[in-house]
Amino acid sequence: MTKFWLIMLRIICIIQALVAVFLCFASLFGLFTGEGFMSLLQAIAYGFIAALPILAFTTYNNYYPDKLIEGSQKRYFNRIFLINFLLIAFLFGFVFRDYKDAVQITKLLGKESGPSLIFFLPFIISCCLLLFHFSILYGLYWMRRHINNNANDRQFDFEEENV
Repeated sequence: MTKFWLIMLRIICIIQALVAVFLCFASLFGLFTGEGFMSLLQAIAYGFIAALPILAFTTYNNYYPDKLIEGSQKRYFNRIFLINFLLIAFLFGFVFRDYKDAVQITKLLGKESGPSLIFFLPFIISCCLLLFHFSILYGLYWMRRHINNNANDRQFDFEEENV
């Protein structure tokens, strides 16, 4: 199960990073086209969301399964993890906003067009981004706990009993 979970975590991280970087650039483009200061805040938030999968790859490649995270890397890990935990509210806001926008567009077009999937595409992307974000946060928590358990349970040769 562990190997399957780590493979799935890598796939989720790649997708999350690509979507977050795309949305970050879209927000920056919105800033330059005059959408306002809120686009800058969105770009910063999506930048932090894109940093989370990078942190997961770094942690997996450098510290998993038994090298303890210490020093400046531990501080960086804790800060990015906490900021992204707080960004859950930001992602929930986008889920609700995109759903409301899709419902309003379908009502505006009337009943003859019917509920089209294309209007709900931003809502679906926001939901996937939120689910992937939860998965990566849980994966980092699991990995950190696993690393700490493995690093603390190590025994030296002289501590082992001769059987």
